[in-house]
Amino acid sequence: MQEASLADELLRIMDENPHSLHDDQISATLRGEMAVMRLLGGQGTPCQLAAGEISRKLSMTTSRIAAVLNSLERKQMIVRQADPHDKRRVMVTLTEQGLAFCEEKHRHFVARATRFFELLGEEDARVFVRLMKRVAQILGSEEWERDGECEKQQTMSPKEEWHE
Repeated sequence: MQEASLADELLRIMDENPHSLHDDQISATLRGEMAVMRLLGGQGTPCQLAAGEISRKLSMTTSRIAAVLNSLERKQMIVRQADPHDKRRVMVTLTEQGLAFCEEKHRHFVARATRFFELLGEEDARVFVRLMKRVAQILGSEEWERDGECEKQQTMSPKEEWHE
């Protein structure tokens, strides 16, 4: 297999079709406020998590999480309370309004994904889901993380540019 040429083809497809490979509403479901809300139970089972745990689980900086939590609190989607066992920790929970909002977004996501799979066809849809599972497995692996750390250590100088 020629992985480099496949990578080039993927980049070309993404460059040529920037909007067709992106659904704003589905993308929003997977990041930022919605990612936090889904983590807190927007997938059906509400839970309470510390702000630091949210940061770690979503691989977001604590300052980014603080900004997201401030926004969600203003919208009355979450409540924050001091941990009764450790006053230094802040526990975050979805409100009823937040849970209802997540349920509505989930219904929308399922409807869009269902339509996508209908257009894709059953066989290709199954292959797509299988490959997405594999991609997630690889991207979450220690080996992939180690490779990323090695790349960070080999930083380019500011004058260097990407050339092919």
